[in-house]
Amino acid sequence: MENQMIVPDEIKQALSVAGWDLCQELEELQKESTGFELPRVRIEHKDNGKHRLYIDHGESYLDDDSQEVYIKGNRLSGVVFAEQGIRALWQEGAEVPLCSAIDDQPIGLEPLAGDCKKCQHGLIGNACKPKARLFMLVEQDGEVKPLVFALSPTSISRWAAHKKKLARSGLPVVAMSTTFELEDAKKGTYRWAKVKIGIEGIASKEMLLLAKQARTEFEEVTKLISSNDFSDPGDVSVEPF
Repeated sequence: MENQMIVPDEIKQALSVAGWDLCQELEELQKESTGFELPRVRIEHKDNGKHRLYIDHGESYLDDDSQEVYIKGNRLSGVVFAEQGIRALWQEGAEVPLCSAIDDQPIGLEPLAGDCKKCQHGLIGNACKPKARLFMLVEQDGEVKPLVFALSPTSISRWAAHKKKLARSGLPVVAMSTTFELEDAKKGTYRWAKVKIGIEGIASKEMLLLAKQARTEFEEVTKLISSNDFSDPGDVSVEPF
């Protein structure tokens, strides 16, 4: 039988009539689910330079385009409540990395080295791809939502420079409303978007309280590397982004 269009409001009404609590059922479903994933900030790289920044909510049974929300003006602002350096070494065609690590500490059963800093695959320009994984809170449509944004190798240096500026100013990352914008880049036959990083002010007290709560609530998510962390263009190829 072909999938039919599913309308959330109709389902909510049907459950209510039958005496079911939708929120409670969804909460139980989330508890039972494995591999929980936060919505992801992604970049759609274009050969014509008209790159697009969007939020990927993942696959669902909803028959519409709501799972990919494009960000107006290719500019996103939010509070980063946690960050990690992640990396992975892929073999062509593989669904899982040959080796991966969080903050230079290899994870998995058979790591190629005990420390990424001493591993030949981790040298600049080699096959092991580094990324900066940021966990952040973003306000959209009057609601604060958690997102994850894995910055590509060519944007990592900009994130490092941003943190140095904050350190010189005596400001922690979480204290600021951080901005992320796209910037066109070219190298040989490749054209992609780098991420420009800045600030637009100090985070509100309410946002700081939510960020503190989020750091604890999503601690388990930060302990794993997902295939979605390395599903952007260039993650498993020689392309620069």
